Amino acid sequence: MNDQPQHASPSVTHDATVAHNTANGPATLADIARATGFSLMTVSNALRGKPKVSAANRERIRQVAREMGYQANVAATTLRSRRSGIIQVVVDDFEVPFHARIAKYLTLAAAERGYQVVVRQSQSAREEVKALNPGPGLIYDGIILDAPNITERQVIEHGTGRPAIVIGDCGSFVNVDSMDTACAQGAAAAAEHLIQAGCRRLFVLGAAHPDDQEAGHGGGNGFGPSRLAGVMDALAAHGLTLTRDQCINCPWSSDGGEQTADMLCDRFATASATSVAAATVRVPDDGTTYAASDDAYAHGWGADVGMLCMTDMIAIGALRRFGERGVRVPQDAKLIGFDGIPFSAYTSPSISTVEMDVPAMAATVVDRMIALIDRNRNSSNHDGSTDNDGNDADINGTGTDGIMHAHIPFRLIPRESTAD
Repeated sequence: MNDQPQHASPSVTHDATVAHNTANGPATLADIARATGFSLMTVSNALRGKPKVSAANRERIRQVAREMGYQANVAATTLRSRRSGIIQVVVDDFEVPFHARIAKYLTLAAAERGYQVVVRQSQSAREEVKALNPGPGLIYDGIILDAPNITERQVIEHGTGRPAIVIGDCGSFVNVDSMDTACAQGAAAAAEHLIQAGCRRLFVLGAAHPDDQEAGHGGGNGFGPSRLAGVMDALAAHGLTLTRDQCINCPWSSDGGEQTADMLCDRFATASATSVAAATVRVPDDGTTYAASDDAYAHGWGADVGMLCMTDMIAIGALRRFGERGVRVPQDAKLIGFDGIPFSAYTSPSISTVEMDVPAMAATVVDRMIALIDRNRNSSNHDGSTDNDGNDADINGTGTDGIMHAHIPFRLIPRESTAD
């Protein structure tokens, strides 16, 4: 199909059409077609992410649609295509900045492609499973689960046949489309950064030592076990290890960071004031006591101490409490966070972090979801026909062209908290 404009100089009509739309109600596909010079079919295909439209023309059409405030007509879409035009997004916790960013960019990516989003909060493994089959009251074409606790087996057993993509700790997934955001590679990069900065006594804030983690998937704290595994692999390459009392589990919040920083300050103070063998500290959450480590605590604070936080929120809380208790970052201890939330750049000192590319991840996930929705719809035709590529869709709507198992892109951002 020819996706070139049907008339010359579409930019001449663009501004006029935008102004017309502003004055006369919501933009329609016809408005976008007039503004860009493309046919209605080309505009529709571009907004739905169809491969029939070139990348340059697709982006051009989507840009005009954004400027005109276009939103798909759900009722018309449902009648015409037997689809609702709605994607359900289930997010772990709205108050956690990383998950809130996932919801934001999934919503933006879906809107750019002509879909609307219903966003729900889960906060527990039980709610994640329940979201897979919410009952007849919620109409949607596919579900994206930002679910750090759900297993592949649960998705398969509790799904309704609609396409499903899981965002989370998905390293073991085989038969369900997934985007792994546990990011063990990013955690390994954070540990390597601390090592290269001269740290030899490392502490992990936000994950229990493997000996203290619960057995099975979802043990520990969210993505903690996977990220900790990446950290330990990086340390092992340099002949370094982590003892149980160098891994402190805590809530993935600023409060959790403050509490853990308090505990670490108490441990260092106790180790310097008494013999190491007699030094004990109390873990606030469960009351367990551990002896202070000879290697980790005996020599006090110093430039070789590194704090690797499982989230930026933990790092922000820890940084505040260290400052209140006279521990200077980075002189007395270096500190790095994880997630790359914008606020981490504005603390004093600014916090080094591993930034995950949430916008790029969201675009990949939504494009895949739309492809699954199209395939799922075509596979259910009454005449038994298949999709346009000739591939039969399987029970999960993924087709025989393979399952997506992607990893979120990331980059390490060094800042003042790990400077020499």
